[in-house]
Amino acid sequence: MKYNITNMAKRGAWSVPFLTHLRRRGLWFFWHYRTATRNAYGLSERISHAPLHDPWQGDATQGQPLANGYAPEDIFGAGWHDFAWLRDMRAYGGQNARTNARRYLFEWLERHSQWDAATWQPMLLAHRIKKLVLTWGWFGQSAQESQQIKFLASLMVQSGCLAQDLPRLRLADQRIEAISALLLDHAFRQSDSPIESLIRDALSALDSAVFADGCHASRRVDRHIACLRTLHEIKYALGIMQQRRATSDSTITDALKTIDALINRMGGVARMWCLNKREFIAMSHGLDATLPDIEQILNMSGPRGKICQHAEDGGFIRLASARNVAIFNTGPQKQHLPRIKKAGGEADAAVGGIEFSAQGQRILISGGNSHALTASHPELAALINGTPAHSALSIDQINVSQINASQINTAITDARQACAIYAEVGAARGGILGVATHDGYRQPFGIFHERKVFLSTDGQTLKGQDILRHNGEPTNTPTEAVIRFHLHPRITASQTNNKTILLKLPARLVSWKFVSSKGKIALEDSITALSGKPQKCQQIVIRLPLTTIRHETEIAAAWALMKLTKAR
Repeated sequence: MKYNITNMAKRGAWSVPFLTHLRRRGLWFFWHYRTATRNAYGLSERISHAPLHDPWQGDATQGQPLANGYAPEDIFGAGWHDFAWLRDMRAYGGQNARTNARRYLFEWLERHSQWDAATWQPMLLAHRIKKLVLTWGWFGQSAQESQQIKFLASLMVQSGCLAQDLPRLRLADQRIEAISALLLDHAFRQSDSPIESLIRDALSALDSAVFADGCHASRRVDRHIACLRTLHEIKYALGIMQQRRATSDSTITDALKTIDALINRMGGVARMWCLNKREFIAMSHGLDATLPDIEQILNMSGPRGKICQHAEDGGFIRLASARNVAIFNTGPQKQHLPRIKKAGGEADAAVGGIEFSAQGQRILISGGNSHALTASHPELAALINGTPAHSALSIDQINVSQINASQINTAITDARQACAIYAEVGAARGGILGVATHDGYRQPFGIFHERKVFLSTDGQTLKGQDILRHNGEPTNTPTEAVIRFHLHPRITASQTNNKTILLKLPARLVSWKFVSSKGKIALEDSITALSGKPQKCQQIVIRLPLTTIRHETEIAAAWALMKLTKAR
């Protein structure tokens, strides 16, 4: 998994005191290297026959040119310092890959052996340490002794700096990442040093970063998966130490039980967001979590059949039947907003939105905010992140939650954020029903939005109803509500009459039709970024006039997506 380390560093204000900065840039740091070099001789003998096993795979395509000696032009740029290329080169394999990997490591040590606030910041340290200890059996175990000593001495110095900087990390995700690296380092060195404080700190950070239902407190899919992956690394490190220590350690045993239970809950929530075996929803940065090793992570995270249906704290509902899946974003609970903000959560303008797939084919989608889109098309970031870019309801082109138009990563502030008033899911006659109400439009219009979503037992009918209720408060009078249903780019839609739209699916899949009971229905052009770059698609639009809502109190529209019977 490639982490956006720069963004992680920006989220948490990390700095070292001025005196520490001077000490690390002075002679003390080189004396520290001399001590580490002496200790590295004993470590080299101790770990020669028991290297750690790396549970994660690299990308052989990325590793091929590196293995053949063709290093990128920015070999010492920002993307080189986390050592992810070690896994890529190992995935490609061969003696040349191993030899060149050692050469790249030596070149890095020559340029960056001295401490620097940019290249030695804690998140980069954590990722480097983990790559070094988990890939040691491939590149280091067969290296000459002199080479091993240099690698191990650098590892010791980097681990020492990370341990010193651990108390300075403010974000729970960063502390968890750093602790996982330190625990893996302990397991790698076969150390008998006390780790009770690290375990306590890890459990405390996890308690802050994860809701009771197993959803990451940021409500972001990518950070949820990253945290889940790190939990597996912590579990692996503690398991190794439990096996190697002569006496039974109740602290490690109890911690493993706690982490196992947390992995099971987080695994259930992660599967809840899956629209098929390899793809997550596009809402909440799900596109940034859809990576090659995602199936492995999910398979390791509790029983495969254990899927969360309703993450009450996280604010998501899953309706599934006959390989057809609908995901419903019900919104965060108001009492959780401070915790969401602390965990790096963003203002969510997708509250009330749904995504739907049939037989693994996406049908109803979201715009798809992702790091790739932000990097390539920053001008589209706010557009893709807004409510109209989701299969949701908006009023007068106002986002359901107030987001910053200049950037995609918008932190939750005191500005308007839609929160769940009520959310429930359960069996209904002929299928399963999810119901949720949010207050996103209470402040400007005095309106509460309730959405009901029903999936039939055979999975062939997805029904919904959007209800807008005015609370009688003296607020602005809205003009129009627009209900949008964005279609996957591979789906071709055509309008047959003023109430029906036909959807033609790819790969000879059976067609579906969309019908609406009220309002003006139309087919319009839209845009999505599911592939990381803008793509044209279509959207179904239902327009409801709201000028009389104060008098009528309630205005509703029903809609349905139905699978057509296959023609003979």
